[in-house]
Amino acid sequence: MRRALVTGASSGIGAASARALAAAGYRVALLARRLDELQAVRDALPKHADGEHLAVVCDLCDAQAIDAALARVDEQFGGLELLVNNAGLGYRAKVEELDPELLERTFRTNVLAPFMLCKAALPLLRRGNAPVVVNLASVVGRRGIPGQTAYAASKSALCSFSEGLRVEWATEGIAICTLNPALTATGFFEAQPNPSELPDPDLSGAAGPDEVAAEILKLARQPKPEHSMRRKWHWLAALGLFAPRLADRMLVRRLGGGWQAPQR
Repeated sequence: MRRALVTGASSGIGAASARALAAAGYRVALLARRLDELQAVRDALPKHADGEHLAVVCDLCDAQAIDAALARVDEQFGGLELLVNNAGLGYRAKVEELDPELLERTFRTNVLAPFMLCKAALPLLRRGNAPVVVNLASVVGRRGIPGQTAYAASKSALCSFSEGLRVEWATEGIAICTLNPALTATGFFEAQPNPSELPDPDLSGAAGPDEVAAEILKLARQPKPEHSMRRKWHWLAALGLFAPRLADRMLVRRLGGGWQAPQR
């Protein structure tokens, strides 16, 4: 039996991942804050021979709620082969506009929640067969961008966490994978705070949530330390280490929106 836990599973990439995993034979536990949406996603999944899929309401900013949710998954599933830390919160704002409460919630959702979920899920993963953790970061976690410094910094922290955890859990036989999606056509941009109404990116060439879900399934089957879904962002991040001024100029040309590369 293959058992998976997906956070942020009520919509977008999380819901698409739940569908892809269930279609591939996984029994899936879905975590999110919205019960009605969670149940709708769960009820549309194909039946599993070993038992029902599980919908668990959980506020990932609450450590006690995470522990309670994982206890319920443990009771129903008995172990996990896959943990997908997908839930994320966007924040589109200049630094001068940052609200302390929104900034804290961004980091609680995007950084602290994966920490606490991995800690709580470790006993279940230890009982899994060839267990895998997939942490959904972002291409901007490897190259910060203006107007989304808070979000980019939170995803950078998630990348660093994954790197350390990958070595720390090597003795556990648990594979840790970082997946860096680029622009994805979901409701992400509509839902995020944007106090000065900075222009949203052009999503005409963006990936769909099913494309990201397919990459998650690939990593579950054949784990890789890190995978960026848009190679140009991968190379831009690498360039930033050796030629940051050039990387800044290339980024500004790519982003548009009136941003300027620094002169010194």
